[in-house]
Amino acid sequence: MITNYKKAKEDVLQCYSEFLDILSKIDFPKDDTSLQALKSQATKIKEDKFCLMIAGEAKSGKSTFINAYLGTEILPMDVRQCTSSVVEIKYGKEFVLYATYADGRSKKIIGEKDIARFLIDNASIDDEYRDIPITIINNEIIVKYKNKSIPKQIILDLLDGVESENIHRLSKEEYNKKIIEYIRKTQPKWEKIVTKIDIEYPFKDNDMRGIRIIDSPGVNAVGRVGDITAKYIETADAIMFLRPITGVAIEANSFKEFLESKSVDRNKNAMFLILTRAAAESEETIERAYEEFVNMFGIQKNDSRHGIVKEQIISVDSKAKLYYNIFKTMPTLEIKNKIESMNSEKKIEPFLKLAWFDSNVEKESFLLELKRISNFNTVDQSLNKFGRKAQFIALSEFLDRMLKVYTKISVSLHEKIANYKLKAKDPNKLILKIRQTEAELIDIENRMTEKVDDINFKYSSSATKGLIAQRAEEVMEQYKKKIEEIDGTSNSAIEQLEKLSFRQVDILIEFEDDLQKKVVSECNEALKVALSDSNTIEYVSLEPDFSKELVDKIKNDMKSESYESFTYTTGITFKETHTGSSFSQNKYYKLVKTSIMERIESIKQQAIKDLRSFVAHTVTAYTKELAKNADEKNNELRKVREDKKTADEIIITISNLEETLSSIEPRKKIISELKGGIDSNV
Repeated sequence: MITNYKKAKEDVLQCYSEFLDILSKIDFPKDDTSLQALKSQATKIKEDKFCLMIAGEAKSGKSTFINAYLGTEILPMDVRQCTSSVVEIKYGKEFVLYATYADGRSKKIIGEKDIARFLIDNASIDDEYRDIPITIINNEIIVKYKNKSIPKQIILDLLDGVESENIHRLSKEEYNKKIIEYIRKTQPKWEKIVTKIDIEYPFKDNDMRGIRIIDSPGVNAVGRVGDITAKYIETADAIMFLRPITGVAIEANSFKEFLESKSVDRNKNAMFLILTRAAAESEETIERAYEEFVNMFGIQKNDSRHGIVKEQIISVDSKAKLYYNIFKTMPTLEIKNKIESMNSEKKIEPFLKLAWFDSNVEKESFLLELKRISNFNTVDQSLNKFGRKAQFIALSEFLDRMLKVYTKISVSLHEKIANYKLKAKDPNKLILKIRQTEAELIDIENRMTEKVDDINFKYSSSATKGLIAQRAEEVMEQYKKKIEEIDGTSNSAIEQLEKLSFRQVDILIEFEDDLQKKVVSECNEALKVALSDSNTIEYVSLEPDFSKELVDKIKNDMKSESYESFTYTTGITFKETHTGSSFSQNKYYKLVKTSIMERIESIKQQAIKDLRSFVAHTVTAYTKELAKNADEKNNELRKVREDKKTADEIIITISNLEETLSSIEPRKKIISELKGGIDSNV
């Protein structure tokens, strides 16, 4: 059985070190949630941080208890109680407070006086509203609705829902009126509600520096836990539930409900019931209350019922501890004067007065009596004892999580080994596959270069004019031949010319269309690849500037240039030479023909230009497709080469994985035995 926490912690961290060694040898997902949680737990165990949660009903004396426990009055007491703010207190180099508001704002306050004032002004409830459930109202209504109008039905549902929270037995009318009034007054300034307070304090006691205290917003009248409180309960190492001794025999349901809530399941063994204000009660009352609570909630170790062992039920008086903290630094005379002053002003607690006179006004005896009345020594002793129990629980949970991660790793290793065995293919087959893939890749690369160059040369070569220019010239030669056969002097010459020219334009359009189809067909055949997207090829369509209107304009423009000059003589004796001009049909025809043929030639050149551009774009598209195929083939080749590991290499890999796998089970056995020893302590 393990009984030494330090030794247990060393053994656990040694197991974790071995775990990290295993982890370094395998490819396990670094973002695995179980692994991340394990690493987080390891950090916490190494740091030995301890989180103490203080919970309880409203007016249970939480603030006073915390101040007494810390040895300094940080939280406001007596006059007003804290609101729904979560207060977290931990060690810091200076006394500083960080406040978080409902609207997301944050504020930093430095210095004891300013912090005290802030807590009183911003993190406490006016006496006027101490008897209504501020926590529920703030969280469920005001912060949710902010400055928006709250539906009437929501208000009615709230009033019904908090009816059981009327612990001060107000009339229903007065209780509801106070709630509605609080909402009306508070909602316009909702953003001023403080939702979280972080306090850092320079504790002189080194033992306090590793402790983080959470003052929760409390529980409701029937012990139910709010969402905010539940969140912190889950991470707490120990929980102290406070309630006054007065009336405990009658009103014990709040702690019972709290104890049985799912939020505290993990912390059952880390739970204390602290009965406050013990100095105001007789020893008989305290003893009776203690026995009643032991009967209600006391269980034996390993009992399956909900409950706590009797050592976890402690009666205390926080004010006695506060007075002890104050008086221990005073000389006897100063104590005497202080007691007398408090007595004359009738502001002295009966127990304080009695303790002073029973001690025969002797300081040490007085302080011992205050310490006895406060019973905080029992709290310290129980917490230390229980704290170890909580730490053992943390170690056990850590080992349990490590076992689960080891199981995940084992499953992962089994899968890897199985996958590697599948990769143990016939090396000769892989060699043949590599050679085949390499040959296919060379063929693709040849098509990308030689075949593509052949097509480009065939259609667009400038040296031989290329097929495009040749075919275009052939089409034009036929046209020119027919034109030459026209008799320019005939009346129908222009009409014949016009008819042949319009037909030639159609022939050039058809020529361009046919040649594009031929180029695509030849690319498909020669390059042996189909385009993944047929829309990649952008077909062109010849749009010649040649219309009936244009021809008519040419004819009109040429008429003025188609006249020929001539001379003639008149008179017999006195001769006169005259000049004139006449319209020449033949000249007119030649001028029109020349203009039209120039137009047709221009259209031919446009067709050649379009087709050459089409060829360039088309072979580029096919080249890209071939390049894509080459990339795929390269990827295929890389994959085959990766698969082509030698049998020896695969055997070595499998052997290493199996060695790692075989080392896990003995380590899991050690962890299980260690966990069993630790569990025996809790």
